[in-house]
Amino acid sequence: MGQSNAILDKIKRNLDILGISASRGAASVVADGMTISYVDAEIQNPMGGVDGSASPFLGINKANPGKLKLKGDAGENTIAAIFTSALRLKVLAVLGNFANDKIIEAGDTTAELAVLEGHPDLKNLGQ
Repeated sequence: MGQSNAILDKIKRNLDILGISASRGAASVVADGMTISYVDAEIQNPMGGVDGSASPFLGINKANPGKLKLKGDAGENTIAAIFTSALRLKVLAVLGNFANDKIIEAGDTTAELAVLEGHPDLKNLGQ
């Protein structure tokens, strides 16, 4: 499972490098009104990996990266309402540099508008 603080710190640094103003909270990064957070993976044996108590010689035991969640600001409840500028698309592109799945969530509810699957060959492997 990932280390949420490390991945959120890296997202903040990457946004800073691009000149995108972002603030780091205890469990999130806020950029241009959008909130980025890390959602821990839900491990269910055997789907999340091999249970080490049953097969200790198969390597990594349980492993599954968490997901990155990008939540729109208040009142932004559609994909079109969230991604209204090139700057906001750049924020999404920063998240795209990770192998983790990305969740786009409505601003006023917990409705998932989209899930973008990650890929393990990306430069910053899933955390």
